[in-house]
Amino acid sequence: MLIDMKVSGKRVLVVGGGRVGERKTASLLREGADVTVVSDRFTERLTDLSKEGRIKIERVGRGACTEIIKMLSDSNFIIAATDDRELNRRLAEQARASKIPICVVDNPEICDFHFPATADFGSLKIAVSTGGRSPVMADILRRKLERSITEEDILKIELQSYARSLLRSGGVDKAARRRILYNIIKDRKISNLLRGGRLEEAKEVARGIIRKA
Repeated sequence: MLIDMKVSGKRVLVVGGGRVGERKTASLLREGADVTVVSDRFTERLTDLSKEGRIKIERVGRGACTEIIKMLSDSNFIIAATDDRELNRRLAEQARASKIPICVVDNPEICDFHFPATADFGSLKIAVSTGGRSPVMADILRRKLERSITEEDILKIELQSYARSLLRSGGVDKAARRRILYNIIKDRKISNLLRGGRLEEAKEVARGIIRKA
């Protein structure tokens, strides 16, 4: 099951300062998470992010499982991105005992959640998940979907958000809102305007459709 979870402001502990930990950290930062990375070494990018004050880093000795486990209780989520399978297993056990969701990279059997391959278009996000079985295929399929999204699709989302706010403020009931929103989506004039990037003109047509409803 894919769930679009809000992680903004959540405390996330990333265990592992290599390239994988760096990628997961970058994804979390884009969503506004409060990230701490724990490792015996860090990539140059993670070190720079720490110097910029965007993340915290904690240097521990390799295999310092007991020390890392003590940090788990302060976290809302945990990402285990190390190449030490025994450490990852122990972290997963402790996280589960503490009722803290954990993602163990490259070991879906002991994960509570997975990172899908995502395409980010601002207000539109597309996620592809294989349940951790094939991140490579998830990424390939994500790229295929990414190529199929047009500017018109993105602008239709903006227009629908605008139309929904007008309908809600006008006290239109749910069934009528749904019907009107579909009429706006299917309107050819609106589609032609959005294809040309003319969002404001499309909003004017949408207002006309709402007034006539």
